[in-house]
Amino acid sequence: MQEQSVTGSGAYPVRLTFSAVTVLMLVVLAAWALVFHKGLVSAVAIWYGSDIFNHCMFVLPGAFYLIYLKRDALLNTPIKPSMWTLIFVAPLVALYAVGLAGDVQIFMHAAMFTLLPVLYWFVLGTKAARTILFPLVFILFCIPIGEELVPLLQQIAATFSVQLLELSGVPVFRSGLYIEIPKGRFLVAEACSGISFFIASLVIGSLYAYLNMQAPWRRASFVLLSIVFPVAANIVRVYGIIMIAHMSDMKYAVGADHLIYGWFFFAFVIICLLALGEFIRERAPKSTADDIADSNERVEQHSGQAISAYGKAGLAGFSAVMVLSTVWFQFIQSALPEVLNKAYTFNRATEDVVDDASMRLPWQVKYRRATAERYLLMDADATAEITIYQAFYAAGQGELISSINRFYDQDNWTKVEDIKIDALDKPYSMELISSPSGQLRLMAYWFVLNQSVYANQRETKIAQIAKTLSGEPAHGGVVALSMEVERRELARQQAQLSAFIEKQYASLSDDVRLGQ
Repeated sequence: MQEQSVTGSGAYPVRLTFSAVTVLMLVVLAAWALVFHKGLVSAVAIWYGSDIFNHCMFVLPGAFYLIYLKRDALLNTPIKPSMWTLIFVAPLVALYAVGLAGDVQIFMHAAMFTLLPVLYWFVLGTKAARTILFPLVFILFCIPIGEELVPLLQQIAATFSVQLLELSGVPVFRSGLYIEIPKGRFLVAEACSGISFFIASLVIGSLYAYLNMQAPWRRASFVLLSIVFPVAANIVRVYGIIMIAHMSDMKYAVGADHLIYGWFFFAFVIICLLALGEFIRERAPKSTADDIADSNERVEQHSGQAISAYGKAGLAGFSAVMVLSTVWFQFIQSALPEVLNKAYTFNRATEDVVDDASMRLPWQVKYRRATAERYLLMDADATAEITIYQAFYAAGQGELISSINRFYDQDNWTKVEDIKIDALDKPYSMELISSPSGQLRLMAYWFVLNQSVYANQRETKIAQIAKTLSGEPAHGGVVALSMEVERRELARQQAQLSAFIEKQYASLSDDVRLGQ
């Protein structure tokens, strides 16, 4: 394609050459990546490490390719920086700063990947941004978000697959996420939630609707279909796996092979989705010379002086945003506490420590990158043995509250119910969890942040961010307890665990405070 330049008279927004627009967009991308490098590095680590978000690695290249496809329309659109978009830039930069201070990765990722299309809107102007609106919005799929839907999708899959089993005449009993039939017992685990199908289907469906449909109602209908279809398909998949196992006397669709069935089924779902798209989309009419002539926008004549004026204004505003953001982020980084220069030890030495490497514990916590952690094995009385997990996180050295931190392995345990606790002076949470074999355990936990104690993750994270922004090092810790129970003795054993927590609460909390 030949480059096009325009000259004329009058101080109006102008059209730039293809090379100039390309350089401008690359400059914005490079400056954005440099200023927000910490969030970008953490996002890439999630993309690479999680099967759910592997697709994110292709979103940015895909978005720029979609912009390239719109190059003719973009070059025929006036380029005028939209200074008023700063009202969106400022809160997004602030959100990233809060995420940086509190190590809240979702804040950092949401802010930076929303800010990139807004910055393009800022430097190119509203008309140009409208021309490439979908590619800019498509960048939002870079945000590694969606794992929060896993519990909901598990519940949906379990609920409707049980109903299908009942309609098929198969005797079935459901306990939480466990589905039991006469031939065996099944767990609707995280891998069975269909979250990967769901997110991939939404991305593919949105892209297909943009490339192959013109009518807004068709596009919206197909995107909605790409949301509903994978959820319904996953229900059928869970139902089908259980039925295959039932009809084959548990010879097939159990163990690893049901995951293989899942991938084949996923490919089939995508093919079906695209086939539905072919049915829904418009049939392109034959183009005529008049249609082509009407579609070509008239290039207006403006002056080279206007290019310089508007270009300088846009670049100056963009540079100011980047410089001020960098200064603010550096200030926040400097306010974060330095790495502890000595090994942390727990406040209280005890003979109850167990070596989880040499002893297979019935219940294990999955907390990552703790500064220090340990398991204790203590007796509530002669009849009950309690496993205790304690972890300490020095400020700036790992994330105490994170979606990847779990109180139990969700492939081996699932939550049956939350248990209401009324303990304002000693706040903690409690829930009942179950294994595939039907083993039950009570689970209690709380969080310690400096001198304060919290019963849930949300309150702890908010307090941690507030302390960091105020310049106070937010050292934190977590205490979790678990005890095996029986259904018929649940009330008595719950009271027993609560009494133990009441007695040991202060000492267990002090253990994970920075006091050495």
